[in-house]
Amino acid sequence: MVWKGREARFLVSRSGRFVARTERGYTLAELLVVLAVIGIMAFIAVPFLLTYTSGATIDYGARELRSGLNRAKLMAVTTRQPVCVQPTAGGYQFFQNTTCTGTPWSGTGTDANGVFRLSNNMTATLAAGANPVFNQFGVAVQTGTLRVTGPTGGSMTVSVEASGRVRIP
Repeated sequence: MVWKGREARFLVSRSGRFVARTERGYTLAELLVVLAVIGIMAFIAVPFLLTYTSGATIDYGARELRSGLNRAKLMAVTTRQPVCVQPTAGGYQFFQNTTCTGTPWSGTGTDANGVFRLSNNMTATLAAGANPVFNQFGVAVQTGTLRVTGPTGGSMTVSVEASGRVRIP
């Protein structure tokens, strides 16, 4: 039986009579319980989300720098010239020599000063060793450890090993 577009369900009352009841949605109590559960889940999730985003930003910056160091290694192999990587305030530069002096290399991905910029206001500094230098075989003539620091102060290091391997410890 259909009344005004709604399906009626018949229930049997204690007196034995049929009573028609239509389904109209959720009760206020059910909606309040759902809102309370969503609120509790949001209350628990927000602190984790805030700490995750800052850590993920720094991790992304370290991976971006690792990619840049691997690019320098590939550039040394393809040009058959040594490539020195020098960190700058907002990123890093390539020099096609072993001393990181002279005019920095400029090309795809650099700004007018030859600087590869790190995203999210990251800074790169030399943490240990010297500026990494790769020779024409992709081997590191000079090893070094670079530190990527995020805008919130967290940091990660990227190391260049003597074999030329670039890793994030």
